[in-house]
Amino acid sequence: MKIICVDDDPVFLSILEDCLAAQGYGRVRAFQQSVEVAILAEAGRLEADVFLLDVEMPGLNGIELCAALRAAPGHEATPIIMISSVTSRARITEALAAGASDYLSKPLDPVELGARLSMVERVVLERRRSATLERDMGSLQDQPGFGFRFEDAVLPGQDAGLIDFLALENALLALGWAGMQGRSLLAFRLCNAGWGYAHLGRLAYFDFLSEAAAMIQSQMAGQRYQMAYAGAGDFVALLDRGTRVEAADLQAGLSGTRGPYFDAYRRLGVPAPEIAVGAPQPAPLLAPSPRRLIAAARAAVALPPAMLGLGGRAEAGLAARA
Repeated sequence: MKIICVDDDPVFLSILEDCLAAQGYGRVRAFQQSVEVAILAEAGRLEADVFLLDVEMPGLNGIELCAALRAAPGHEATPIIMISSVTSRARITEALAAGASDYLSKPLDPVELGARLSMVERVVLERRRSATLERDMGSLQDQPGFGFRFEDAVLPGQDAGLIDFLALENALLALGWAGMQGRSLLAFRLCNAGWGYAHLGRLAYFDFLSEAAAMIQSQMAGQRYQMAYAGAGDFVALLDRGTRVEAADLQAGLSGTRGPYFDAYRRLGVPAPEIAVGAPQPAPLLAPSPRRLIAAARAAVALPPAMLGLGGRAEAGLAARA
């Protein structure tokens, strides 16, 4: 995994490089000048799987550099972790609004850094896998028998933030009883998934799922979680320990969210994704079963009145949203 570190303090940079090397990350580039990084990124000459940025730097601070990286070609979705001794909520909110993926405090905890990078590495691997699937999809769809069922937990190729559903189940198994305490599962339902499956081609249906995932991720910005598509229109998120979300707030946010394809869908007469949010399901005290936890999270999704009639396979003739 290619890591780029930016900090104007050479001593901290050296400590950070040693910490990364000790954890097995050898492909590290360090910069003291944030402006140099912005120029290289804008020119498309900066390859990175993750950026580690100091917040307080002269010339171009870390938050400004984060925004510049987000505007640079190829780094619209590259994970960016801010590292700073400034821990005020306003500063963290500012960093997340600029496009930061995560925020760590100085002095740096090597164990916490390793955990965050391990999560980033899984995301990077899933993105590469998704890109490969997307490249292959064009030839696959021409083969006899290509297809999948509505209930199948497919991995939409363009959803960089999703992990495979089997990987989510394995993550729950790996956590075990002790590791699950303090965590919870949260489900989202694409209420008009049945309409999409019935009326769209398979690649277009993948895009429809991707649109829904992008809308969910926009409302989950700043939260620590892993999310997978479970099939039948359901997305399931495993929330990290200490992560708290309000289902009502998420539902309100999703009701006003427009995904990347919203305008194109309007022109084509395709309805925008309608998403319902379930109540978070905390892990029980007694030996939680991953499948039971996932089933409980999916069962906790109650459709708002405005969405009744959109779910399932009987959604024929749904009009495009005005």
